Amino acid sequence: FLREDGLVMVATIAFGMGIDKPDVRFIAHLDLPRSVEGYYQETGRAGRDGLPSTAWMAYGLADVVLLRKLIDTSEGNDAHRRRQAAHLDAMLALCETIECRRGQLLAYFGEKTDGACGNCDTCLSPPQAQDGTVAAQMLLSAVWRLDRERHQKFGAGQVIDILLGKTTAKVTQHGHDSLTVFGVGKDLLTETQWRAVVRQLLAQGLLAVEGDYGTLVLTEASTPVLRKERQIMLRQDPSPAAKARTAK
Repeated sequence: FLREDGLVMVATIAFGMGIDKPDVRFIAHLDLPRSVEGYYQETGRAGRDGLPSTAWMAYGLADVVLLRKLIDTSEGNDAHRRRQAAHLDAMLALCETIECRRGQLLAYFGEKTDGACGNCDTCLSPPQAQDGTVAAQMLLSAVWRLDRERHQKFGAGQVIDILLGKTTAKVTQHGHDSLTVFGVGKDLLTETQWRAVVRQLLAQGLLAVEGDYGTLVLTEASTPVLRKERQIMLRQDPSPAAKARTAK
């Protein structure tokens, strides 16, 4: 790996943090790092020769739920868990930002930039921020009704199925098709978009996960949203067609 060109190495960060190869051109993360510090160090293994390199990361709702669960069940006192949660919150903020990623990354470490870098994905294909208050209220309301009316807690998949009005075996078994929120979100967002809403509400601390099955629960911060006292802005990624046009 150190002596040859054109090789792809698939490994854990234990390998990546131990190498010093100057001409690494591409680093891909298939797991969400737990902190900005970790992400910065890991992506910093690319382009050490000063030439352009690419850092790419794929993450989703399951990653957020898992890391929240690991923090909640980790050893140590409450202060330790709060520090871990703060690190994860900062990492999620970097993932969900609509601004220049380089600028936000440097700001995290107390450095200032003169403007957008023009190289990161948010500069090349800028996402838009949209008013997601209605979507947030629908989703939070579904979680609230499951808890208060049925004394039940479920994961994101079941909550989204309820909002989309899906008549699955699980929905029928628990009688969730009789809830007032059943199907209210089917004309608002797609399943993929609803998962993005859950992910961003978790990132903003409006939802939390608990238990071995990663069930969704409300937080104190969700109350003003349900009472229509707080507006929620959500990231809207460019459509695949728009990304394709940008690439050309």
